[in-house]
Amino acid sequence: MKIVVLASGGVDSSVMMFLLKKDANEVLPLFVDYGQLAGQREWASCRAVCNFLGLKPVRIDISGFGKSIPSGITDEKLDIEKQAFLPTRNLLFLTVGAAYAYSQFASGVAIGILANPIFPDQTAEFIIAAEKTIKTALGSDIAVLAPLISLDKRDTLSLATKYELPIDLMSYCHSRAEKPCGFCVSCKERIAAEKCIHDIKPK
Repeated sequence: MKIVVLASGGVDSSVMMFLLKKDANEVLPLFVDYGQLAGQREWASCRAVCNFLGLKPVRIDISGFGKSIPSGITDEKLDIEKQAFLPTRNLLFLTVGAAYAYSQFASGVAIGILANPIFPDQTAEFIIAAEKTIKTALGSDIAVLAPLISLDKRDTLSLATKYELPIDLMSYCHSRAEKPCGFCVSCKERIAAEKCIHDIKPK
């Protein structure tokens, strides 16, 4: 199966790419620059991880979206944690991904949504609705896949470790800073997951 994988350079999408490739799918990594503060670092991470996996990512620039829609992950003047929600971000990803999938004669587009959603566009209901809309819009049977939706950040970090994926190359902070800020939603999720994994390890 040929699948477009939305790749951010983070652990979730990286694990997803690895698992889909491991299952003998043809993986087409797609990086979407939507104007995110961390865009440059994410793209560098995406390229590094894809190189490790023997894949070649494609980058699509729609950065004007993030520059026009208020969000803490696209505008340094806003609170990076409390105003992190970027309306329709995942729907935008899936729309762009599905369009690319259609152009490449791919059968589906995959997104790295996890369990325990924070925002409304991270739920199973959203995936079902998005797939229906995309199929209607394209007149084509392109599947929307969320293979990690039953997992959480602890699980994806554990899988990355299990399969010896280069976690040190993967980006996760929403800020523009070179080092993780420790305050954004993504940093807090990562810190909590790492702490939990450490706490449950046999002494």
